[in-house]
Amino acid sequence: MDLHSERLEAKLKAVDWAVRDVLVGTMRSLQQLDICRKDCFYYIPAERLQDSDFPVRYVALYQSQYVFGPQAGVRYYGEVTKCSAVRRSAITEVSPRRGTEGNLYYRFDIREWKQLNRPIEAKETGFVRDFTNLFLLEHSVQTPELWLRTEEEYRLCSALKWAVWGDTINEPDNGLAFEFRGFTVSFAEGKIFVSDKGRAFARYELSHFLQDPGAVVRGIRRECLRRDSMRELSKI
Repeated sequence: MDLHSERLEAKLKAVDWAVRDVLVGTMRSLQQLDICRKDCFYYIPAERLQDSDFPVRYVALYQSQYVFGPQAGVRYYGEVTKCSAVRRSAITEVSPRRGTEGNLYYRFDIREWKQLNRPIEAKETGFVRDFTNLFLLEHSVQTPELWLRTEEEYRLCSALKWAVWGDTINEPDNGLAFEFRGFTVSFAEGKIFVSDKGRAFARYELSHFLQDPGAVVRGIRRECLRRDSMRELSKI
């Protein structure tokens, strides 16, 4: 194992997957992004957050494909220094839309906005807000990876990414495969197959994984858990 892998493993083992303290919020316009970055704050309607979402320790800014085009994705994040419940009229840096002045908002003051070493590519539409953790924020390639829920899902996604984007998958009949929960995950004819002792019990389109890695990871994990349960029942 090289030094980079050792460091990644150490960070991975330290992750508490039950903690989702990074708010990923959508930017509505370039003007809003510029003002929030310049004045080091973020704001969101209070109705979009629940008590269970707190505490929020970091905010990451999601720039949608529809609004930002080639600049879409997650590029900036910052540590929260203060969270305040205020009326929209109190957020004077950005003019409120008519009729929203009295609405309750949360304002997050940010220590400083930092830029990710590599932007996280936008791969979804209609996104409003969600939560992730700092490890996923620093190690995701595409936005659906931010919503992975466990170390197991992260490891499966990493293995799939290596297989899909590695040089070997483009070679015909390479027989590329790996094990997950005692089952075999393999690739053929533009598809991902999940097999038990040579018999496939689930398959996914490779194009679907490229578009939404998180959905495919959750599907494979769900099918493996179901198959595992069937195995146990057959022993009774």
